Amino acid sequence: MRRSQSTRRSAAIGLAAGVLTLGLALVPGTGTPAAVAEQANLPGVPEPGSPAAEWEAWAAEERAAAKATDWAADSEARGCVLEDVTVTDEVDRDYNVAMGAPADLVTHRVDLAESCSDAALESVGDGASRSAGATGFAATDLPSGNRCASTSGPGTACLSKGSGRVYASWKYRGSGTVTGFLRIYRVSASADGCPTGSTWLTGSSASWRNGTTRTISKTQTQNGGYSAHFWRKVSIGHRDWGGVCSVL
Repeated sequence: MRRSQSTRRSAAIGLAAGVLTLGLALVPGTGTPAAVAEQANLPGVPEPGSPAAEWEAWAAEERAAAKATDWAADSEARGCVLEDVTVTDEVDRDYNVAMGAPADLVTHRVDLAESCSDAALESVGDGASRSAGATGFAATDLPSGNRCASTSGPGTACLSKGSGRVYASWKYRGSGTVTGFLRIYRVSASADGCPTGSTWLTGSSASWRNGTTRTISKTQTQNGGYSAHFWRKVSIGHRDWGGVCSVL
């Protein structure tokens, strides 16, 4: 298992905003972005509009906690074996604006490469009926809690929370190798299906081979609806291969 840490100042949305030409994030059937009601910040997170120094102190504490975390034990608690972990500093404007922090606040993101058994994924709540591309179900409210779902591209997406963090992962089940990235969105808790919405976190571009699981994680600052989607790189831009939604 290789553990690395890097410091980069980059807006997470910049990873692929310029190339998502094949899949604009819209609510299926409506042609409009998924509306997200404002949520209060969780205890321990500064109030929206707090002084920059307060936000910087909070972000520094969160970063230090991430770097001190036993990520092998964290993966094991989710039924996986850790292969690699990177703690990256970033300026994620979407994340910052959502919680009312200064747009240029430096926070951190955790990227993990893991080996997750099918049994571990199957033990998480069955969200298959909420996977992107699924049709014909009557429920309009998102399920709650940790969820996994089969995606339209051959794989399984999972969305969960624990230890004050949100996790999104995707396990590839196809042949050959695919390249893409994971993205977490904030969505309405009453959304129909599993739409994309307001970008909350974007992972780095990476490659998956059969059986590979990659996970992204960031400090949770608000309760509410979330969706996690895998975007596969194609000849021009990226294509949404599906995801999973839940109220966390």
